[in-house]
Amino acid sequence: MYTLLIVNPSSGQGKAAREKRRLLDLVANMPHIHTRVATRPNDAAEIASEAAAKGFKRVIVAGGDGTINQAINGIGDSGLPLGIIPLGTGNVLAHELGIPSNNITRALEIIGANRIRAVDLARANGRRFALMAGFGFDAAVVDRVSPKIKDVVGTMAYAPAIVEQLIKYTPTRFRLTFGDGAVYETEAYAVVVANCGTYAYSFKIAPEAVFDDGMLDIIVFETGPGAAWRLIGQCLSSVFQTKIAGLTATYFKSPSVRVDSDPPVKMQIDGDVTGSSGVEIDTLPKSLRLIVP
Repeated sequence: MYTLLIVNPSSGQGKAAREKRRLLDLVANMPHIHTRVATRPNDAAEIASEAAAKGFKRVIVAGGDGTINQAINGIGDSGLPLGIIPLGTGNVLAHELGIPSNNITRALEIIGANRIRAVDLARANGRRFALMAGFGFDAAVVDRVSPKIKDVVGTMAYAPAIVEQLIKYTPTRFRLTFGDGAVYETEAYAVVVANCGTYAYSFKIAPEAVFDDGMLDIIVFETGPGAAWRLIGQCLSSVFQTKIAGLTATYFKSPSVRVDSDPPVKMQIDGDVTGSSGVEIDTLPKSLRLIVP
């Protein structure tokens, strides 16, 4: 089985960097694995899109959620299975699937077993994603984090940006239009449209989410009594990789949603800022074949 391995040279730090070097040494002796190193922006998407045309039977990504997102978009509708060797900063998708981070021995065992699971993707403005699209506060935080600093200090790189936004961010008027035509308008700090339950590490932002139910889980962090504390709790859960009890927000499920706001706010998809509100998001049921434990 000919496998294309895409390696992100800059993702992760510390143990992840060491594991990446060990991975490259290991696959150098595996003739059925062809390795490509992503060196330019969106390089992983272009490499993955070439895989089917060149006869590869599956694509493996060694990196973080951003590189995985690129590969997903590169694979498109080709049906190529996607495997993960999680060596990034957050490794949210790997955590959701039960693949241990920074452990290439176990990741390679999972890939070797080749157990395939079809899962949903979501799509915003034509871009596919496996995790979430976030609008407002969390996208503003992501926008302020330097990728180079994140590669050095990991999730703690978000702390200064979170503090900055907690001080200066103001709520936005959101309008959500669901697939059945229902409309919900509110003032909120953030809206997260989730395809899976995990937001960061072990923090479950969408506890009812199922990876293959054809539905989006929409979480709205509204203004009102205690709203600021709920937002702070979400941030602490993400940065310090711990669960904080008592986080609540308004929760919806729908196969599609349009997110508008006044004024427009930034949108992040799977941890990368791309575009802004005023976007249609829908589901692509069981459109991605993942290699899972």
